[in-house]
Amino acid sequence: MFKTAIVSASSLLLLIGCGTEVKVTVTNGTDIPRVNETVTARVSPGWKNRDFIVEGSGGVRIPYQVMDSNGAGCDIIFQASVGSQTSATYTIRKGSPDKFDTLAYSRYVPERKDDYAYENNLIAGRIYGPALSDPRTFGPDVWLKCTERLIVNEWFAKGDYHHNYGDGMDCYKVANTLGGGACAPYCDTTIILGDNWAAQEHICDGPVRTSASFTYPEFEVDGAKVTAERTLSLDANTRLIHWTTVFNSDRDSIDVVLGAVLHDVLAISSNGNSIAFTEKASDSRNPERDGNISIGLILDPAYKAAFKVMDGHAVLAFRVKSGEAVNYWTASGWSQGGVESPEAWEEYVSTGAAALASPLKVTVEE
Repeated sequence: MFKTAIVSASSLLLLIGCGTEVKVTVTNGTDIPRVNETVTARVSPGWKNRDFIVEGSGGVRIPYQVMDSNGAGCDIIFQASVGSQTSATYTIRKGSPDKFDTLAYSRYVPERKDDYAYENNLIAGRIYGPALSDPRTFGPDVWLKCTERLIVNEWFAKGDYHHNYGDGMDCYKVANTLGGGACAPYCDTTIILGDNWAAQEHICDGPVRTSASFTYPEFEVDGAKVTAERTLSLDANTRLIHWTTVFNSDRDSIDVVLGAVLHDVLAISSNGNSIAFTEKASDSRNPERDGNISIGLILDPAYKAAFKVMDGHAVLAFRVKSGEAVNYWTASGWSQGGVESPEAWEEYVSTGAAALASPLKVTVEE
């Protein structure tokens, strides 16, 4: 099963020493070229407070983040590009680090009824908090960008993000649904939506990753008491958001779905543990003008899931143990923001699922 150490599209944690230089070799054993995928190297604790750089081919310095782990070490994450069936070597060495732009960002937005918003250079979205009376749902809202600039703060300050001023807009309708993709329990043919998050914790922002965690209030599923915890991890240069959800129940296991709501669907496909579909803009007075929205769902392939249309959603249905972390990825795209066609979107999601199923391999030479 995928563990929480898996990031964006792949990672492998390794323990490396605390000398002056370390060689990190990233190997792609698939026929899929891997571009800007996040990998993780676990370094000894002494690296955390040292000045160092990460270099790629030709000595080019690349962005990285230092992530806390535990007393045994800390994690350095950076993005690797590796052609099919080949390897690339990166160097971590002592040096004065460059200042890199933040490409992955999120924050609590108390000025907008407890939204929690997130974005990278390709996508943006938000999930709703306790102050919002409607909708009450696990489901995230999808914001659509046609710029690589970070726009969350600008749009909230302007307060008019349902209008496209040239960098994108919010023309996606959530209502009381799973929105652009979430994991939730179900009973018979009804999805139990739960509630908005009750507490949130911002973890990090940076040139590689933003992350946050959320807890949800208790709700009832077919007579059982259930609570939920969810984490968000969004890396730069990808449309895939990595979520981890844990359901705690007074039962040993519960039936759940990974699903997204369907609007005016133009194309839909399911391939194993993934779903891709494209639909017309749903929160719009002029869908033809505002273009098409694409949604993708990818579930950890360790689960045996069944594709269904349930309660107005496209879902992957499966069973999970109480207290077990479920890893899944959601994705979004826009016809005015880099997604050329439903066919191109289906290819993006299926390629992403294949990459997640075959992580890049990392080896270290001290």
